[in-house]
Amino acid sequence: MSAQIPPGRVETLSSDQELRLKQVWSHFLKHWGVPVDSAKVLAQENNQKPLSTTNTATSENKPKKGGSKLFGRFRKSAPAPKSEPLHKRTSSVTSQRSAESIESAYPHSLIHESLKNLKPEEVRENFWDMLRTDYPDNLLLRFLRARKWDTDKAMGMIAHTLHWRLKDAQPDDVIRGGEQAAYKNHEEGYVKNIELSKATIRGYDKKGRPIVLVRPKLHHASDQNEEEMKKYCLLIIEQARMFIREPVDCATILFDLTGFSLSNMDYSPVQYLITCFEAHYPECLGHLFIHKAPWVFPPIWNIIKNWLDPVVASKIIFTKNINDLSEHIPKEHIPEYLGGEDTYDFDSYQRPDEACDAKLSDGETREKILAERKEIIQRFIDVTVKWIECSSATESKQLLEEKIAISKELSKNYSQLDPYIRSRSVYDVNGTLKV
Repeated sequence: MSAQIPPGRVETLSSDQELRLKQVWSHFLKHWGVPVDSAKVLAQENNQKPLSTTNTATSENKPKKGGSKLFGRFRKSAPAPKSEPLHKRTSSVTSQRSAESIESAYPHSLIHESLKNLKPEEVRENFWDMLRTDYPDNLLLRFLRARKWDTDKAMGMIAHTLHWRLKDAQPDDVIRGGEQAAYKNHEEGYVKNIELSKATIRGYDKKGRPIVLVRPKLHHASDQNEEEMKKYCLLIIEQARMFIREPVDCATILFDLTGFSLSNMDYSPVQYLITCFEAHYPECLGHLFIHKAPWVFPPIWNIIKNWLDPVVASKIIFTKNINDLSEHIPKEHIPEYLGGEDTYDFDSYQRPDEACDAKLSDGETREKILAERKEIIQRFIDVTVKWIECSSATESKQLLEEKIAISKELSKNYSQLDPYIRSRSVYDVNGTLKV
């Protein structure tokens, strides 16, 4: 697995990129009521030039010419069939285009207006709750990279995501309740998705990114309602985030279309996943492999590809066999049934015993770790204020290094806190997840 730190992360920032990060933090701190003299860094916003960005299609994301005939055939432009219902061709919640239309209502001058329905303390708490073991700066940098280092657009995207996390999806509640919540709340469709293991997090690709194996042949639209489907999607996304460790900051998805037929096709979860990755989990997708696509798939792909942002589309690779997959994934992490060496039984889900959640009732220890976390966060904020206000490049570099060191403390603190706030999943029980 590669441990190389990519460009555009807190450890590898250019001076211009660091300035944009300072601007984002300035807006957050001002909204939270933290005293900070940010006039100098914010004064440079209006006349900023676009920065080159690392999230455009690169040779790393583009499929290699060898073995790409299938990919090329599927990418030929074709309009949606006339018989296709309008709601399946165009969705109000599908792509980045719809997300950006919302974000456009949040310009720089009205950044506080974008958070008008959220209390500052509510936004502050949710921001720190968004973190798992990732660093605070790298979380914000995902939004900056996704918006090509445009501070205003990045702030709009973050505001949109905070509204979504707090007022709509509540993904933190989903991951903390975990699989047990589905059973306790008697959500039959949600439970069925879990027990069928439609999506399983298993193994890593050659860049150290956790792999989510999705088996659409197990899906039928009638098995669950829309709310249950969304919860299952969020559970898998948030569980995948639990596997990510710095400097890795994204996951890989392997859609195995073995046994797929038209009876398995359901556009709603596809639309929802596109929305999540483009609008709320930017820069969290490494590659998306579509494996063994059958002959019925091209018309479906012609519809789906029109919903995709070009950056996301550039990360999609069609594969046909073990040789294609093994270019990106070590054979020991490819399922045996696909020609690899992983003998894991993907149909063997067992509900974790409720006894595994004993630490959830230990409020005393939880409060002690949370108090330590609060102190670490305050130190991070204090150093961030100094970093924004400092006047020399040397001092800025030293303070940024101090921020990184505190981020590592915060990451370690979350590892200690996790069993006291999150119900154990099948991955905790089988030992593949070690937070």
